[in-house]
Amino acid sequence: MSHFKLSWQIIPLQLKELFTISRGSKSEVGNVFISLSKNGYTGYGEAAPNIRYQETSDKVVEYIEAIPAGFFEDVHTPDELFEKFDDIEHEPVQSARVALEMAWLDWWGKSQEQPLWKLWDYGSAEGPVTSFTIGIDTPEKMQQKILDAPEYSLYKIKLGSGDDREIITAIREVTSKPLRVDANEGWVTLGQAKREIAFLASQNVELIEQPMPAADLEKMKELSKWSPLPLVADESFTGDENLEEIAEAFHVINIKLMKIGSLVRARKVLEQARELGLKVMIGCMIESSLANAAGSLLALKANYADQDGHLLINNDPFSGLRINEKGAVLLSDNPGLGVQKLA
Repeated sequence: MSHFKLSWQIIPLQLKELFTISRGSKSEVGNVFISLSKNGYTGYGEAAPNIRYQETSDKVVEYIEAIPAGFFEDVHTPDELFEKFDDIEHEPVQSARVALEMAWLDWWGKSQEQPLWKLWDYGSAEGPVTSFTIGIDTPEKMQQKILDAPEYSLYKIKLGSGDDREIITAIREVTSKPLRVDANEGWVTLGQAKREIAFLASQNVELIEQPMPAADLEKMKELSKWSPLPLVADESFTGDENLEEIAEAFHVINIKLMKIGSLVRARKVLEQARELGLKVMIGCMIESSLANAAGSLLALKANYADQDGHLLINNDPFSGLRINEKGAVLLSDNPGLGVQKLA
């Protein structure tokens, strides 16, 4: 009788350009890639830990090493796997947990010789249009980043630097395409947030992610009632929060696999959000095509997609996730997550 073989490695993903948000800059991330093999099939998973949530690649590896022998052997369905993670005697590391689940789901789909989007009865492999992120830089350099990426139909602009209006004005000199804005908690007072949102409302901006710090939920409730633009909970929503309270402060939640720790759980939260009248965005960290394919799977049932992590790196270890001519994420018909590991 064959048994599952689990292995992993840390691969530094190199960003095409220095990536800056309101909290800092990075040129490389150390993501952890998992291989799970049995019966001639290999599933792959990816952890993209983020220090904002106190996670590192070392913590991911520690969590993986805490998985008991035979952990996957008696698992037959995604729900069974989801419940089994509660038995692991280690502090939860959400990016590690979702990477392990991702690897099993990819293996499961391959063993069934079906893409996951068909196994989950999603009906179509095409999701929403994804945004392409423009990190904070000088207004002139951000203009050039837009000009260097004409193939994308929707841009997400990182703000919160203090030069926000100059940046948007400069971008509007080179494109009239719709924009999304992500302040990454960069506006610290209610007055500042209102002033910036009032300006952005005149600039063909579609929505605004996390205008104020996650700790300022009461202020966000007031801002949400006033705002002429939809506000998206990113840092304010990791998955454990009370969704009813989040719905008082935001119009949209951004579900990121690396925060919520499970595709299975994310599917359930997506449905709960809809019942509360919340729209849903499926976002990402800096990730390869592997994790972005998993996110794009969820995005098939979401209102918005932000699945561009693989577009921001120059050494993607996987291929197979496509952006079609409309700018929408498009999953493969290949089994599992539909991506292939490059040599």
